[in-house]
Amino acid sequence: MRAGLVVTLALAVSINTPAWAQDNGLGEDFQTGIDQILVQPLDDSGIGFGGDGLSLEDLQRLPEAGFQQELRDITTETQVKVTEGTGVNLRALDKLTGEVKDLTIATGQPAVFGRISIYLADCRYPEGNRSGDAYAYLMVHAQGVDEPVFSGWMVSSSPALNAMDHARYDIWPLTCSTS
Repeated sequence: MRAGLVVTLALAVSINTPAWAQDNGLGEDFQTGIDQILVQPLDDSGIGFGGDGLSLEDLQRLPEAGFQQELRDITTETQVKVTEGTGVNLRALDKLTGEVKDLTIATGQPAVFGRISIYLADCRYPEGNRSGDAYAYLMVHAQGVDEPVFSGWMVSSSPALNAMDHARYDIWPLTCSTS
């Protein structure tokens, strides 16, 4: 009997709940404005309102208009003059044991960390700024695997840009060494 009274009371409260308690905050006069959107199809006279835009033929001729070459000449990339280092200082992490070790590897020489060997092919840094970004071309081999687990350029300021994908080990360059 008591459970029936609770259910009846809950129903009575929900039925008699005023409309303001369930208001979504938009009010009664909320309008989407969907009926005010104008849709104008493309036609031969032009695009948009009253034919002020480009014609379909104009759009098809755009690659021939010459401005495409100007757009190709614009770039957001900057080239930095670099100098070759004699080696690299990199940091290695064993994710299983938590061991972190800084390694110095000479160009053309391998180094061993745990079960991986790291070979440095080249290290470059911005001209006149030895402590600047290090660009290192590394090849990493794991014991028991014929193919390298990583081969490519790593950038010290963006190690995730081209990171080594290995379950246990992680490496990233710090700086290029010069002597």
